[in-house]
Amino acid sequence: MPRAHTLVQITDPHLHSHAEGTLLGMNTERSLKLILASVEAEVTDIDLIIATGDIAQDSSLQAYRNFLSFLAPFPAPMRWIPGNHDNREHMATAGAHLDHAEAIVDLGEWVVVLLDSTVSKRVYGTLGKEQLAILEQALIQYADRHVLVTFHHHAISLQSRWIDQIGVRNSDELKTLLDQHSCVRAVVCGHVHQASDQLIDGVRYLSTPSTCVQFQPLSQDFGIDPLGPGYRKLVLNPDGTIDTIVSRIEGVDFEIDFSQTGY
Repeated sequence: MPRAHTLVQITDPHLHSHAEGTLLGMNTERSLKLILASVEAEVTDIDLIIATGDIAQDSSLQAYRNFLSFLAPFPAPMRWIPGNHDNREHMATAGAHLDHAEAIVDLGEWVVVLLDSTVSKRVYGTLGKEQLAILEQALIQYADRHVLVTFHHHAISLQSRWIDQIGVRNSDELKTLLDQHSCVRAVVCGHVHQASDQLIDGVRYLSTPSTCVQFQPLSQDFGIDPLGPGYRKLVLNPDGTIDTIVSRIEGVDFEIDFSQTGY
């Protein structure tokens, strides 16, 4: 019997090896724990949690172990992908003997494809030949399903000069591939620390707030948004439509250093 599937996206927690770690003045472990408490209170029957990169700010092995321990109480399966701040080897070590790094999740009517858009020692992203091959094979194999694609970097313009300089550099190759397959319903990313929702040529492009500090939308230069941390809930319907909402922490005073000009 076809049914809807509920996903929760958490992204860009920027954890450290120790609980006092911050990003732009905000304590990132505290904010992530508040987000996870909100998820627990607000979302029932989660089918999948996707963590879309920048799990760690300091790339430490302990930060990934901390993250896994914070997610452990949730009965739902979890998949994670690296961001530009992450260390793939440390993620693999922390997640050894777990299935968190699997690239394909079959949910029945829907298939989720998780890709690695990171470039070593660079802030911007690229979908390399191997990643595009994974995606192409999935789109062929699951042509009769609805497909959600996710990776860390954004693949379309957000009308923000500094942010668009650090997105996916070969988005044209991705677009060419997506245009050849009619099964892709959405492309979901992190990285930009803000919510956006655009429909382009039948594909919905979604970005999601960080679980810590937010970046100012439509800002040509680096800017910090005072909005609270957030996460995204996605309901994947059997007919291929998606119901989604962003939930943020409100009424909590977070320490933020608005004087910073970059991160």
